[in-house]
Amino acid sequence: MKILSMVRSIHDEKTQQFCTNYTGVGMVTRNICDYIGSSHSSYLFVGKYRLPQMQIGNIHIVDTTAEIPIDGYIDENEKNLQIMTRIFEQTLDNLQPDIVNFHSIGDLTRRCMDVCLEKRIPFVYTSHLYIGQQRKIKRYDRTVQWESDLFKVPGLNIIAVSTGMRKLILKDFPEIKEENICVIKNGTDFKAELIESCIVKKYSLENKKVLLCVGTLSERKNQKQLVRAFSLLDKNLQEKIRIFFCGNDLMNGELQKAIDDAGLHDKLIYTGALDSNEIKKYYSIANGLVMSSLAEGLSIAALEAISYGLPVVMSADLECADDLNDEKVGCFAEERTDAGFAGAIAKWYSKKWDREYIIQYSRQFTMERVAADYIACYEHIIKRTKH
Repeated sequence: MKILSMVRSIHDEKTQQFCTNYTGVGMVTRNICDYIGSSHSSYLFVGKYRLPQMQIGNIHIVDTTAEIPIDGYIDENEKNLQIMTRIFEQTLDNLQPDIVNFHSIGDLTRRCMDVCLEKRIPFVYTSHLYIGQQRKIKRYDRTVQWESDLFKVPGLNIIAVSTGMRKLILKDFPEIKEENICVIKNGTDFKAELIESCIVKKYSLENKKVLLCVGTLSERKNQKQLVRAFSLLDKNLQEKIRIFFCGNDLMNGELQKAIDDAGLHDKLIYTGALDSNEIKKYYSIANGLVMSSLAEGLSIAALEAISYGLPVVMSADLECADDLNDEKVGCFAEERTDAGFAGAIAKWYSKKWDREYIIQYSRQFTMERVAADYIACYEHIIKRTKH
């Protein structure tokens, strides 16, 4: 089987264009394409860059450097969209893939879907993140409009990365047939390693319990709520807990300012973005992971944390809560309020967690299982399309 995947960008530490992309979708898409490529022909069209043909693991990166003449006076964004759409069409003609898997949302994706429809090539869209028609999150208005347009594509096949996401999509778009949307839970190839470091000594963490909040600082990730929640904890409990925020800052220092304004700079600590080796040092000394996201697929950070035997603190109504809904693995805020999160953190602190149980639980989230599920999904769609 020949699979062409399309994504805006991926993460790959050895490739210049991709080495700084630490997004969950960048990491998981690369892994999906690579693991599929171990048994099938896996090609990848990267929409963000004009790239020559190259090989990354089992992935054939397709050439997007062709010179395409565009007539008329149009802005650079529209010109680039037209060029990349034409190159995508040429790629389809040259490769003749059995199926196309779109992993990114946006104008280019929508146009390339139309090309697939015209050429009668089966395709599927993987929803790694779903904002939804009811949620209002700063800077995501355009994404909501893209979702509204994309999910109305006739007969669209969809892969949702969590059970809760599938429920939300069907609720917002009841016209989508249930058999057209399947759940393939995310996985990771992350290998838990205990790495010694000076973190405990540097931050005086002796006799403290440590929570990590891993991910880009953003309105969607909603880290500022954790500052407010922590402020509600009993002062004695505050002294016993530290939270480290690990990720790129897209909020121009708003989180750090909130921490300083609350007088918690010695208890809530921002580390900046960490590479895979550095984050392992923090997982090695941590006691749990906390997420206050307003929207989340199936968090790669959560899968990494449970591979270390760390419990996850999150809202009970987060999409991925259904897939981590084990009281021995997760600790849930029943209400998405500051008080609700404060209560969940206090519960996490007082509960005795079985690390070995959590590690065993994490072993269902392997990339081998994810790749097998994707291949089965592709075969089902191709078979159904032919009939």
